Amino acid sequence: MAFTIEQKIGKHVYLYEVESYWDSQKKQARQRRKYIGKKDLRTGEVLKPRKGMRPLLSRSFGHVYLLKKIAERIGLLKALEFAFGEEMAKDIISLVFYEISEARPLYLFKLWAEDSYLEDCNSLSSQQISNLLEKIGSMEEERERFFWKWIKMQGEIKAIIFDITSISSYSKFIESLEWGYNRDGENLPQINFGIIVGGDSELPLSYRIYPGSIPDVSTLKNILNHLKSFGLKEYLFVLDRGFYSETNIAEMDREGIGFILPMPLGRKIAGALISKNKKALSSPLSGFYLQKHALFHVKRGVKVSGISVQAHLYLDEKRRAEEIEGLMRKLVEIEDGVRGRRFLRGGDQRFLRGEEVERFIEERIKGGKKLFSIRVRDGKAKLVRKEKVLSRLMERMGKMIIITNREGLGREEILLLYRRKDRIEKLFDVMRTRVLNF
Repeated sequence: MAFTIEQKIGKHVYLYEVESYWDSQKKQARQRRKYIGKKDLRTGEVLKPRKGMRPLLSRSFGHVYLLKKIAERIGLLKALEFAFGEEMAKDIISLVFYEISEARPLYLFKLWAEDSYLEDCNSLSSQQISNLLEKIGSMEEERERFFWKWIKMQGEIKAIIFDITSISSYSKFIESLEWGYNRDGENLPQINFGIIVGGDSELPLSYRIYPGSIPDVSTLKNILNHLKSFGLKEYLFVLDRGFYSETNIAEMDREGIGFILPMPLGRKIAGALISKNKKALSSPLSGFYLQKHALFHVKRGVKVSGISVQAHLYLDEKRRAEEIEGLMRKLVEIEDGVRGRRFLRGGDQRFLRGEEVERFIEERIKGGKKLFSIRVRDGKAKLVRKEKVLSRLMERMGKMIIITNREGLGREEILLLYRRKDRIEKLFDVMRTRVLNF
């Protein structure tokens, strides 16, 4: 069956007649193209080629060339060939290039492959891709060989950035789905997906999937054993504030896990640190310059659950001003929205005691109902700002506390390592939006 496709090159659009056929030598479906002509973008008319003119056959090359050079530089293709063999590695890397270039469902890979210059690329059908993915999923030994080779190729690894995301599902066929703490607040069983990124290279190193009921600190122990199996001994975990708890800190210290971990500012100990060091943190003697940005920093020793750690306090005056401006804007928007509005329950016309007002506020700023005293009379609400609550909130703005149980780490090194954790958040976003939605 033949069909027509359009290919845009520069400012021009060319049309081709595409016909599918079976290649008996390669034992797979392929396509042949016939050049039809150039499309007039103004009228839509097809301008047929002049007699004697050679058909224009072209394939996209630039993006494939760039991705191939990157894969060669970081050694990805070599690691894949070592683990899966040359033929399968070629198919895997082709699918990787497609996902990066198009971010579209895999069943459309065949059309993209026919239009792209990939050396010796198999034009995989949707069924062939499904078979390949199923095969990779069953090749546990080969996957571990890939991780081992890939990690060895990274050289000395000083820091490990680690994070977990929970993936909820209605499926009845995934054994690892279990009930546990759900980070997204979904009332569903889940699996925990942990990913490891090199702190220096910022490249993903490995991943692990755990049942949804396993707590974070147990997952950290499993990851620690996983890394030791690859010969890694000296490294530092960079973690998200979701891992912060006195139990986790004590367990990590007991297991000899070095860590960099942000302290939630709502904790009592965090409030005490900020209050005691307010003057020192805003002193010009505490200022430094990092990545074209002025910051302030002080370091203090503190005990968390009996464990001695170093607390690094940071102040970003620019971010503080932006956060205060954003808060004031939200407060005024809420007050203007409430003023003159009548809050009633459905159609029975009974006045509420603030529930609808609280819901109105929470829809605009999470936790916002704690910022106001709410009075409702005859369906009309009056808001009064809570000065002490707002003052405590503003006191925390622009500030961050990062704790570590490792000595000798400088203020710049700690902050840069923590900022690199953003790479994992982006990986999770890609996984959720591209992979899980297909």
